[in-house]
Amino acid sequence: MMSSNEEIQSSILFQRITHPINERSKLTEEQLNKYETWKIQPGMAQIKLEFIDFDHEVRLSIEHLNEKDKKLIIETNNNETNDSIEPKKKKFKGQNRKHLEINARSSSSNINDHQLCFFVVRGGLENCPYQSNCKHSHDLTSYLSRRPFDLDSYCYMFDVYGKCSYGILCRFGQSHIDSITGHNKNILHLNQNYIESLNKYPPLLKHLLRRKKYDYKLSDHIIKIANKQITKVNIAKRNNPINDDENKINEKQHDNNNDIGEKDDRSLVDIYYSALQIDNNQNQNKPSENEHLQTELDANDGEQQQQRQSSRPVPFRTLGVITDVDMIRLKPREKIRIDFNRRLYLAPLTTAGNLPFRRICKEYGCEITCGEMAMTTSLLQGQMSEFALLRRHPSETIFGIQLCGSFVDTMTRTVQLLEENFDYDFIDLNCACPIDLVYKKGAGCALTRRTIDFERICRSVSCLSTHPITIKLRTGIMTGENNAHDIISLAKSWKTEYDENHVIDLFTLHGRSKEMRYSKSADWNYIDKCAKLSNPIPLYGVGDIYSFEDYYQRLNETNVSGCMIARGALIKPWLFTEIKEQRTWDISANERFDMLKRYTNYGLEHWGSDQAGVDKTRRFLLEWISFLYRYIPVGLLERLPHRLNERPPYFFGRNDLETLMSSKLCSDWVKLTELLLGKVSSDFQFLPKHKANAYG
Repeated sequence: MMSSNEEIQSSILFQRITHPINERSKLTEEQLNKYETWKIQPGMAQIKLEFIDFDHEVRLSIEHLNEKDKKLIIETNNNETNDSIEPKKKKFKGQNRKHLEINARSSSSNINDHQLCFFVVRGGLENCPYQSNCKHSHDLTSYLSRRPFDLDSYCYMFDVYGKCSYGILCRFGQSHIDSITGHNKNILHLNQNYIESLNKYPPLLKHLLRRKKYDYKLSDHIIKIANKQITKVNIAKRNNPINDDENKINEKQHDNNNDIGEKDDRSLVDIYYSALQIDNNQNQNKPSENEHLQTELDANDGEQQQQRQSSRPVPFRTLGVITDVDMIRLKPREKIRIDFNRRLYLAPLTTAGNLPFRRICKEYGCEITCGEMAMTTSLLQGQMSEFALLRRHPSETIFGIQLCGSFVDTMTRTVQLLEENFDYDFIDLNCACPIDLVYKKGAGCALTRRTIDFERICRSVSCLSTHPITIKLRTGIMTGENNAHDIISLAKSWKTEYDENHVIDLFTLHGRSKEMRYSKSADWNYIDKCAKLSNPIPLYGVGDIYSFEDYYQRLNETNVSGCMIARGALIKPWLFTEIKEQRTWDISANERFDMLKRYTNYGLEHWGSDQAGVDKTRRFLLEWISFLYRYIPVGLLERLPHRLNERPPYFFGRNDLETLMSSKLCSDWVKLTELLLGKVSSDFQFLPKHKANAYG
């Protein structure tokens, strides 16, 4: 979204060169010595002499900081003027978990406090069930008189699809809003039909979760059996079979005393069907209360309808023609298989790895995508913000959902919930999250230390799911105390004579420990060791893939089945194109700016074109730019390939737009968003959520 003035500004930036290129003959001896020192300094990116900014002043813009942080900057500067006082390193807000509270203090979000009825906005006032008793306003004329000026006359949704569902609330609505009546215009018979994203939160599911009425009998039965079978005693017997005769006697006693009657090493496939039979028998004579509830919810929610998903845990009885689905039962171990060999896999990325970003990566050639990490407890509580992480765009051909939890009950219940209501291709269990808040709850990295709970989770989830199960790991908790090989060996052993396939279908291993975070290079020697150990289960390596040379070097020199790309994709999403075409792309600033335009359009399509949607799009765009600015244009480098953790000296680009996009100042990032989404309010505040140790 750009107005004509903003387009002119961006084109001027692209054509203008404010900083002249350095000439060696005009540089001082001190500047040349600095340049030679930087060339041999380890960890320093080698920039061409012509583009180094020797006169750059280290500064911190306080334009978009809050008042408390502005005072902190002033105090720090005053202390630095006194040589006797050593300045302390200050930590600004936005670098901790209160980041969202700080960024939400902008008053621009209050513009969306319209109090208009939902049916008035969508143009169906007669459909409002409350009419005169509605607590929301039905007065369009009053809202038109105080409606804020549009950010631009071009509405992406209306121009592409012929319809904007936000109507009078759209901040780009001049082209589709009647200025007199406020009614929304639609253009029919366009060549391109609007395709909605998948995995919307069904109203019926929301109702059942919030009232704790969702039926978990199937998963609860599996959890009960898994808790009885997977214990310290049974695992010790399985690992150290000393006396076969004693084991047989113990098995007979166990069968006689156990009300379910499973043996200790019985396949969970049979357990699944025993649980399914119990569940079906209990539900045969149960009245269908949900059908009446669904009808009522559909009437109240207007156009919102519950999505009918094709993925089901088991076949179900239907009326009509008998199909293969009715006759051939898809067993849990006969899963939908995915060929994971040498696929371009975009890692699940918190905050920045949202749906618009994944669409950008798909356009550049990414093959496998995965949603952001979703907490199982939040999903079971019915939190809308957590279900938003499950959204999937139709262009995502292979899409996974990443779950993070600490106990078998929450994880198994969540998988049943997903199987029965959502569309996805695989489930990724997060055992790699290094965040202390997650780790202290026993989830993420901590789960690899709780092997009994870990086995219960993996076996129960794999038993219940008809989709592949993958696990994301780190090398270990502490540096030098690697335990990923033990976890891989354990997971590889989960196979019985009744169950020919492995419980886990793919491992992804990040070559750093929890303690390291991103401060050192990934240990690919250890990744190679684990890849040999995991065979025949495929293993993907993660860490420091930033060029096609890095990708093919790791692929050819190790035994991994592929490489997962994380920070490299955040900094240069066109890395997937470079890998496919095996070339280094000297992408221009104009092409990168066009990429930001597409992201903005996708963001407005996903989050909405009203004021709240514009604010969300701007903030997620700023979060992404906090990684994008780290990219060093290929034409400015003396040596290729550039490594991910190499830091450049201060430099300027080949035009002003390239210089602006390489700026480390948050105020310059806001300027970029203003070229796309209009001006921000005077009290707008933003600091990036991510602060990587490897690149401050």
